[in-house]
Amino acid sequence: MKTILSMTSLFVMRDMFRYMPVWVRIWLVVMMSALFVAPMFFLEHAAAQWMAGTFMLGGVIMGLMHMKMGITKLMGLAHIPWLIPVFLIFRDLSLPVAGQSYQVWLLVAATLSVVCLLIDVADVTQYLSGKNREQIAPPAPV
Repeated sequence: MKTILSMTSLFVMRDMFRYMPVWVRIWLVVMMSALFVAPMFFLEHAAAQWMAGTFMLGGVIMGLMHMKMGITKLMGLAHIPWLIPVFLIFRDLSLPVAGQSYQVWLLVAATLSVVCLLIDVADVTQYLSGKNREQIAPPAPV
């Protein structure tokens, strides 16, 4: 029987921090801080709400993928929902300043999101072309 825990992103994070190189772990901490924790300070803005929400949705998607296939390059597909907040982030960057700290977050979030999405495109392309289908971590226990 599948547990609630196995359907979350907790096993994904555990295995990411267990099996990934140190530089990837640092990247994950930076991304979680900037794209999940930091938006909590700006929830009056739609871009922050959407980023926090789609970050959680991506975690659920990764958790489900991890249960079926382990950690692979294909998991970059879980970031597709980020396209909505990325659009809103760039929209807000083009508007008059809503506050200096919010502007700083927008710049950081835009940069990290675009870099992450570019990495995801490369990873998913490699996976789909058959060049890199290795399993980085085994599937989560069910």
